[in-house]
Formats: sequence, C-alpha cells, structure tokens
Amino acid sequence: MCDRVDGRRLRYQHRRGDLLEAIGEYVLDHGVASLSLRSIAGAVGVSHVTLQHHFGTKDELVAEIVEHLLERTLTPEGDYSDVDSPGALSGLWSLWTSPAGQRDIRLFIEVLGQGLFDSPGYLPAVQRSIEHRIELIAANLVLLGCPQEEARPYATSLLAVLRGLMLDLLVTGDRERIAASVEIVLSGAARNLESWSA
Repeated sequence: MCDRVDGRRLRYQHRRGDLLEAIGEYVLDHGVASLSLRSIAGAVGVSHVTLQHHFGTKDELVAEIVEHLLERTLTPEGDYSDVDSPGALSGLWSLWTSPAGQRDIRLFIEVLGQGLFDSPGYLPAVQRSIEHRIELIAANLVLLGCPQEEARPYATSLLAVLRGLMLDLLVTGDRERIAASVEIVLSGAARNLESWSA
C-alpha cells in the first residue's frame, strides 16, 4: 500500500521561487549554523527529497538563499544612474538599516563567518554578491564621469566603508556616531561628483 501524499508537500512542487522565499524567511529566523535539509523541509512543509531535487546540497541551498536575500537588500530598486549622489547613497543606507535590511545583513555576516571557518562552500555566493555590486556601482560611476581606472577601486571602497559601518551599527548600536560617519561618506561622494562634473 502506498503512503498517503501530504498536500503540503506538493505546495511548492512547481513554484521554486515561492519555496526559496519561504526557506529564506526560515533561515533569517534561525541562522545557518545548525541548519539541515531535514529541518528546513519540516519547517516549510515539503519533503527532504523535494529540497534535494530543487537545490542539491545544503551548501548549494544556503548559497542560493544568500544570493536571493542579498539581491533584495544590497541592490535598491530603481536605476543606478546617480549611485554616487548623496541621495542615492543615503537611500541605500536607509534600506540597509531598516528592520528587514538588518535581518538580511546579519545573515550575510553569519554566512561570511561560517564560510571563512566551517563551510567554505558558502563563500562563492558571498564573493559573487560583492563582485556584482561593485560592477553595478563602478559602471555607473563611469557614467557620472569617474575615470575608468578609478571606478572599481572607488566602488570597492564605497561598498566596504558602508558595510563596515553597518557591522559597527549592528554590534554597538551607536546610531549617532555611525550617522555622523555616514554623513562624512556622503560628503566625500558629493565632492567627487562635483569634481567629475567640472
């Protein structure tokens, strides 16, 4: 006699994007240190086999979740045509420091730490995320007049400084000091924009 099929386990069978979103929420709540495919499967109501079919190994699943979450958090909606302007950078910072943004970035930090020590399979997703954002920012810096040879280094420094300030904020909670530091970054970006325009 065949086992009865649980309707919940068919819920995401042909809706991989919805399944990824549900798993992402679970991972945001529980982190990645103690995750297993079986615990994820039980939490979102699918079979262990379904997860393997859609995502392969746990490392592959976590990598895809990280890319999915970072895409929505580290890439604001809209174009990048004024990515070096104070308004655009301020909008990016507001996105990162929102409650949802902080959840996503905490996960990014955990996955990065796990990748450096216990789970090197996580690192390619983090590397791809960083490289993708550098390329987006650099391309638009060039459109704003930044010399081609300076665009990637400047994009790298912008991203690294904001990421470091975000980590500082998560650890210390010192919003006043961090806000003053962000203003310095925005002022520097405005001066660069003016010099390129000139």
